[in-house]
Amino acid sequence: MGDLLLSEELLLIGLHDGTGKPDGWFDPGRLHGALLCDLIERALVTVDGTKKVVPTGERSDHPALQAVLETVTADAKPRSVSHWVSTLPWKHTKPSELVATRLVDDGVLTSEEGRVLGLFRTTRLPEADPGPERALRERLAGILVAGRTPDAHDALLVTLLHTTSQTAAALSGVDKQQRKEGQRRAKEIAKGLKDDPVVKAQYDAAVIAMVTTVAATTVVTTSGSG
Repeated sequence: MGDLLLSEELLLIGLHDGTGKPDGWFDPGRLHGALLCDLIERALVTVDGTKKVVPTGERSDHPALQAVLETVTADAKPRSVSHWVSTLPWKHTKPSELVATRLVDDGVLTSEEGRVLGLFRTTRLPEADPGPERALRERLAGILVAGRTPDAHDALLVTLLHTTSQTAAALSGVDKQQRKEGQRRAKEIAKGLKDDPVVKAQYDAAVIAMVTTVAATTVVTTSGSG
């Protein structure tokens, strides 16, 4: 499989390997904001000076990205990042399943359907191939524990983990002191990324919107990162 999306990496960290259900503090509703970051990172959209999301005209061969991109491009005019983070939960009501599409196709996760009280359909996404998640966690440990300098993608990933309180979950394989140091390092990386004017122009609104999303109700701060 190709390089993982930011949203796929967040999903792998956030799901319990055995049950395939959200683990700990992981909120699948945050994946909509991560998908917007993925669209920006893959140059499928840009964010202009008024925080409007503007499609570039490119298409994606990734099913989740193309699904979200089609939702954005179907609108007659560019809309703000906050609009899309509040609208996407209504358009794509099962973000974990959406983000997991390629992971299931490639055999990393399995998709198991069930019902609650015999009425409501549920989907679990237990892990089938631990390799990609293991490599992801080792990469993050190298950055957050060993002090390796992250590239642009990993700096953004660390920022998303930090702002969604998932850093500790990403470092579950290290000891308590290393985890504490890793969380401090993640905070530093997040601050450095948000202080970068180029990154700030493209990602800041999406990151803020992601952090402040709660289910289908979004409160977005469109000023600078805090």
